Amino acid sequence: MGNLLKSRYFWAAMVVAVVAVIVFSGGFSRQDTPDERGYVTLMLDIGDIKRSVSTSGRVQPLVSVEVGSQLSGQLIEILADFNSEVEEGELLARIDPDTFRSRKEEATAQLNIAKAGLSVARANLKRAQANLTQRRSDLARFAPLLEFDAISEIEVDAAQAQFDASVADYLAGEAQVENALAVVSQREASLRQAQVDLQRTNIRAPINGVVILRNVDVGQTVAASLQAPVLFEIAQDLSKIQIEADVNEADIGAIREGNEVTFSVDAYPDRNFSGAVRQVRLAPKEESNIISYTVIINADNPGKILYPGMTASVEIVTGERQAVLRVANSVLRFKPDGADAPSGRPGQGGGGRIAALAEQLELSDAQQKELREKMRAVFSGAEQQGGGPGGDGNPREAINKALKSILTEEQWTKYQEAPVAGDSPRSATLWVLDDRGSPEAVRVRLGISDTSYTEVIAKELSEGSAVIQRLTKG
Repeated sequence: MGNLLKSRYFWAAMVVAVVAVIVFSGGFSRQDTPDERGYVTLMLDIGDIKRSVSTSGRVQPLVSVEVGSQLSGQLIEILADFNSEVEEGELLARIDPDTFRSRKEEATAQLNIAKAGLSVARANLKRAQANLTQRRSDLARFAPLLEFDAISEIEVDAAQAQFDASVADYLAGEAQVENALAVVSQREASLRQAQVDLQRTNIRAPINGVVILRNVDVGQTVAASLQAPVLFEIAQDLSKIQIEADVNEADIGAIREGNEVTFSVDAYPDRNFSGAVRQVRLAPKEESNIISYTVIINADNPGKILYPGMTASVEIVTGERQAVLRVANSVLRFKPDGADAPSGRPGQGGGGRIAALAEQLELSDAQQKELREKMRAVFSGAEQQGGGPGGDGNPREAINKALKSILTEEQWTKYQEAPVAGDSPRSATLWVLDDRGSPEAVRVRLGISDTSYTEVIAKELSEGSAVIQRLTKG
């Protein structure tokens, strides 16, 4: 029995040893195979790429109006509260009208006095006109009598003096009437102002909407000395909202009016909302030496579930490609030790790109020459840094900057409106395994990128092509 057990253990040990030798020798044979040297490869695939800029902003009503008071006084009635739906012209609050009613009554009395003064002035003018007529007749009768020496020259001179005085009285009467008319107009204006002030004691809604802010209570005194105090804020239509998002200066160049936007709020973490860029404001904002610009985004508010003041996490889509050949961004950063990337541009060379731009933008010979020099400098610098979107070699902004310095305003606008505006002709080197299992460089052009993938444009590669991502070790 003991010999039998020993025999079983012996043969089991022999089997284990043989298997170990086979596996060990096979492993070395596998490692020495020319086409497998410890490289991890990834397959190129066909898919969608969406490039975007992430930021945040506040939800705001599309149109909101602050309702204030131009008068000072005590509030005696509040007729609207938070969330009240109001219509244009609807009464919101009332200021104590007694003081302003008294001013109106005083202005009315002053107007009546002015009208009475006008009547007196007109009566005096008529009396002066009658005296003038009498003096003119007397002077006319004295003239023929003087020819027959029937009257002395002294009497004629006295009649002339009385006539001249009557003319002066008449002119003074006309002036008094004009002055009285002016006083009446002044008093009428004062009365209208008093009436307007009395009407302003009734605070009314300037638009249709919802009250989203109320700053006052009954009995509170409103002091409108230097500026109108805000009593209410009314949002016109909460079924549509806007978001004011701050975008860093490094990303603002890729944003255009009409860009698609998706956003979410903490109140509905599992729901995404959509909108579009309406405006990119040119006024810069500086905070902690960081420059940003305000981007206005319009969006629908279904069910009015988005409230003013909510913080929105915003993603602005600046570029999108569908069903394109793409590669993982990590592949673009791989480079074998001691290997040199091939020089030159893939596909359409730099000269071809400049020729295309020259035709599209109608560049002059001088512009083409300057552009060729600047693009050569940009791409040579980018290639030395790797050219991958995940590194420092992305030349897109540098190319846009170079183009903007060369193009006229009209040409720059045309370039921005082009279907591929903002997509610079970047290049990179991908590495594949040749028949001997050694890395072989393939020069490709790159399209747009997102956080995971980059578009690849190359005749040598297609869907399913295996490219080296990294080494298994080292």
